Amino acid sequence: MEFVCLLTLIVILDKNVHGKTDCIKHSSKGCEYCVQQSPWYSNCRWCELDNKCHAYGSVPPYNPCYENQVIKDVANCPKLDVFGEYDPHSSYNLLRLSTIPYAGNQNEALTCLKSHGIDDYEIVEWIGRHCEDLPLIEYKECLAVVMISHKRKAIVLAYRGTTVFIQLLDIIRSVLVTSKVSAEIGSGAVQKYFKQAHDKLFGCVVASMQFQISNYPDYNIWITGHSLGGAVASIASARLVYEGLIKKEKMALYTFGMPKVGNRQYAIEHNRLVNNSWRVVHRDDPVPHYPLSTGLPNGPYHHRTEVYYPSKIMLPTDTNYVICSGSDNNDCGSSFPLLKPDIENHEIYFDIPVGTYCQSVVGRKRRSINSAMWNYFNNNTCSRIKNPEFSGNDYPTNRVLVCTGNVQTTMLLIFFKCLMFN
Repeated sequence: MEFVCLLTLIVILDKNVHGKTDCIKHSSKGCEYCVQQSPWYSNCRWCELDNKCHAYGSVPPYNPCYENQVIKDVANCPKLDVFGEYDPHSSYNLLRLSTIPYAGNQNEALTCLKSHGIDDYEIVEWIGRHCEDLPLIEYKECLAVVMISHKRKAIVLAYRGTTVFIQLLDIIRSVLVTSKVSAEIGSGAVQKYFKQAHDKLFGCVVASMQFQISNYPDYNIWITGHSLGGAVASIASARLVYEGLIKKEKMALYTFGMPKVGNRQYAIEHNRLVNNSWRVVHRDDPVPHYPLSTGLPNGPYHHRTEVYYPSKIMLPTDTNYVICSGSDNNDCGSSFPLLKPDIENHEIYFDIPVGTYCQSVVGRKRRSINSAMWNYFNNNTCSRIKNPEFSGNDYPTNRVLVCTGNVQTTMLLIFFKCLMFN
């Protein structure tokens, strides 16, 4: 009899811990229904990270939410009044627009934009600032580009990602010796490197978005970036909504090959703020796996929603992509070959080498780590530069608009294994 009782207890505990109770069956009915269900041995609770109903006592990896993150009553259930849908055509367009910040100068950027055949977009302005304080080098500027399409009624904010190998040294240093910092979106923490890169441009980003929205209040805002650019775009999208500068129903975030930006709590807060959010991952791109998960509450974690393209050659016509409803990237199919990471899967999205595409269009190799616009961005205040070719100037061509910003340094994280393919 004692054996039977012990066996029964073990079975019950196993179901609780592994989330295999009837609670998981209530997932499709949503948070409010979930938390009102009470099996005789436990109460069901909701996790926003995977949008599933879990039993009391279920723990990671079966339930990605920790005890202080699960929802236990109806009053705390998220009110998801905005729901976005993944649009592969928009994803392809935004990937192409993500190449523009890598251009070395404005003329190169215009040539690059025309080569994509997206003739309804105009480059409005450049946002930049001296960004790296690594003592080994005087690194060039951080950059973002604002573009607009009146045909699509869309304003695009595209951030530039990592451009030179030596920048990875600062990334690794930051990961090893610095702790996460507040994301400033209520709760949640992000990698210091990403946050400081974001902060250095955010004053000008706010000014630019306010200017564009005041002129085009019915336009949607699309924020995008590849690699490091995606990480900065992630924080910017959440901050812009959190501070009431952009309405969440007007916002869409598309990132490509983005590393893990913050912890689980950041993922939860980001999911609440930016519902129309898509992390596009190409096959076995190693960067979305960085920094490696620790399993700890404050460890690195992805926010929603991953869109996984499994094809070795990723084409804009691919229809075999997989959308994963939960956070992180463990359930979509992407793997991480530890000994030989496939860097091509990170560099090339939709068959476009993101970081070098614009240079290849004009047949030029970068001779300096600084762009041709370095004289505008070589100080510790962010600047907005009106694009010379943009019609309808509201302030003089090449006039520099100075914005305030935080003065600090270190920037990203990830790329430990990127050292292997230098």
